[in-house]
Formats: sequence, C-alpha cells, structure tokens
Amino acid sequence: MSASVAEAPMLPLFFSRVVGVNPDMHGHLRLDRSAGYGFTAKAQTVPIGLGEFDMVARHFPIVFTAGPEPMPVVLIGLNESGNLFVNAEGVWRMDAYVPAYVRAFPFIFVEDAAAETTYVGMEADAACLSSENGARLFEDGKPTQVLNEAIGFCSALRDNLRAGATLARALDAAGLLRDEEATVSFTAGGSARVRGFKVLQADRLDAVSDETFLDWRRLGWLGPIYAHLHAAANWGRLIDLAAGRSTT
Repeated sequence: MSASVAEAPMLPLFFSRVVGVNPDMHGHLRLDRSAGYGFTAKAQTVPIGLGEFDMVARHFPIVFTAGPEPMPVVLIGLNESGNLFVNAEGVWRMDAYVPAYVRAFPFIFVEDAAAETTYVGMEADAACLSSENGARLFEDGKPTQVLNEAIGFCSALRDNLRAGATLARALDAAGLLRDEEATVSFTAGGSARVRGFKVLQADRLDAVSDETFLDWRRLGWLGPIYAHLHAAANWGRLIDLAAGRSTT
C-alpha cells in the first residue's frame, strides 16, 4: 500500500465545515479539550512552524511537501491507516509531542482574499464544541479568556507556519531539497510506501555560499535545518509503531 505526503484536501487539514466565530450564533458553545484528538486519526502528516523543529525532531521525522511551494510537516503515519500516535479513544501518546497545529483545533485563522480580511474560524462540527461540556466561549456576548487565548495561539501559529514555509521555499530555491520516497517492509509481513515528499541533501549544504549561510544564521534557520537532519532517526520509531499496530 502507498500514501502520498503531497496529497492535501481543499480545506485545511482536519477541517470540513469552517464557520466564522460569532457570539450571536455561538454564544452558547463551550470548549471541551478533554474530547481528545480523535480528529487526527486518519492523518499521515501535520504542518509545523519554524519554532517547533527542535521539539518535533525528538519524536517524528520532519519532511517537506512536494510541489512548487514546499512546507515542513511531521510524519505521523506511514500509510492510509493514519496517525500512529493516537489510539482509538482519541488519546495522544504520552511520550510524544503534540504539534501546535493539532492543539489549535478547532480554531483557525481564515483569510478572505476577496474581502482582504482575516477572521477567526472554527470547525463547526468538532467534537470538542458543545453547549453542555467545557469552558464557555462567550460571556455576555464577549469572548472569554479561553477564547481569547485560543485566538492568540492561532495567531502565533499562523506566523510560525509562514516562517516555516519561508524556510522551505528558500531551501528549495537553493537546490537543497530533493524528491524522495520510502518503502518500508514489516517483519510480520506487508509493506508501505511513502512518497511525494522532499528532504534536505546534507552534502549540498556544504556548497552553500558563506554569504547565504551567514544570512540563514541571522534568520535563525540553522537550528531548524539541523533539526530536520537529526529527525531522520525517527523513521525507525514510526516503523516500530506501524509494525506493532499491524499485529494488534
């Protein structure tokens, strides 16, 4: 079986019906974070921001999506069976980092290009939103601290994702990224092929000019670059998790 990192839905990952957050319509809603991460069950990758490279490199492989505008993602699955870090009850593995993009759900910043505006949207049908459980989003028609913190988190995440995409485009423009695919064979039988992603060619990093290298250091990119290289060691963990799941 095979899966492509490059494949992406029209709506942002995890979202199927995004609506603008509105006190008149959603004043009754509550946010219940204990609902878990079941919404990530089918995901193979999750976008990451520039500031997350060091942390995620301890837990997952970091790759870049294919295409003319690559972006960094963490690999959390090897095929269409999906996320290896969340169980059937929606509980994320205690020994693994939860990417900021996952923690931001069900909220997201939406850019309306036609109106040249940005608004806070949410997944209308998210399991963590209801009128019974959790913390209120609004009090007397005004955002609560819970909602304000969620909006602030989404704003920071948006900037961080943009910074990560800027790094990816610069690496690609410099000729450092190459298209890659991986075929994994399991000792218990069967295999998985992951394709449609890019990785940094370490040998080409030495050929980057001193001027460019110093500029990347000034931009704070060297840490994320080396974190990406070190994260390759986590392929073994993915394979072990996938093999364990296939035998249960």
